[in-house]
Amino acid sequence: MRNIFRHIAIDLSWFISWAVIFAPAFFILFYAMIPVTSVINNYALLPFAVPHVNELFVLCVQITLILILFLIPGVSEFFSDIRLGARCASQRELDQIEAAFAYLQHSADAKNIKLPRIVWRVVDDKGYNATAYGRNRIAIHRGALYDTKFRKRGLEELAGLIAHEIAHLRYWDTKHAIISSAIFTPFNVLLFFANLFIRVPILNLAVMFFFYPCSLIIGLGNRIPDLTSRMAEYRADEFSQKLLGKDCMCQVFGSIGDEREGTNIMAHYMASHPPTELRHNNLQLRSDYRPQFNGPPSIDLIARFRKH
Repeated sequence: MRNIFRHIAIDLSWFISWAVIFAPAFFILFYAMIPVTSVINNYALLPFAVPHVNELFVLCVQITLILILFLIPGVSEFFSDIRLGARCASQRELDQIEAAFAYLQHSADAKNIKLPRIVWRVVDDKGYNATAYGRNRIAIHRGALYDTKFRKRGLEELAGLIAHEIAHLRYWDTKHAIISSAIFTPFNVLLFFANLFIRVPILNLAVMFFFYPCSLIIGLGNRIPDLTSRMAEYRADEFSQKLLGKDCMCQVFGSIGDEREGTNIMAHYMASHPPTELRHNNLQLRSDYRPQFNGPPSIDLIARFRKH
């Protein structure tokens, strides 16, 4: 029952967030397109006329953008790669990552759990971390690859880190983020051009009285999923425990450190991840899931993992 409530709460927070973001984004896009279409129809030498702006037309523009980002593979992921500084993995890195994933796949097959196909990326950062984004991408920080390669149970640790990110893909956490991005992207583009003309009389009033209030509302809407983001992290932890067992995941948490700005109530509740100690404690209180299938990796996989 608790898990059902958690699924509903997480999805509901995203739906509310989209509604809050959509309203000001739609409002600004609607009024921004009126002068644009008027200029095109009056001065452009086109063999056709651009439709006059109405609510349905603007709605179609927003829905089209969502479909482009959501359905065409690689579009949203391309921009996420740039934002994260993620690159393609080298062959040496792929050998290490795929060995960990093969161990993960073996455990998933034994428990009849289907895993998605992953596109691997690497972030050149010393942190012990990984990030899931888009439809099927996981970016692993270089520090995690380096640290796990020389640890006794490094292959299992990296597999646990990957399993957690696979859970975010599996539960659509990353796809929800794509939809949010698609909704407010037109607004961000318009805000960028509006800021270029901030010193122009009349236009600066439009920016002050229309763009900035809408930007504030969109910012608040983007924060709504943070209210359940800690639920999503616990859910991903429990999925990774289901795949690899309690012992392996507790080993992973032993390598993760918290970096929190302050200890006040805002720092606690506005953080997207719960404290590592509480995540560790949550798994300790849970019974293990079919532990008989959580065997150690084979010698061949370990050799492949530590190759080069």
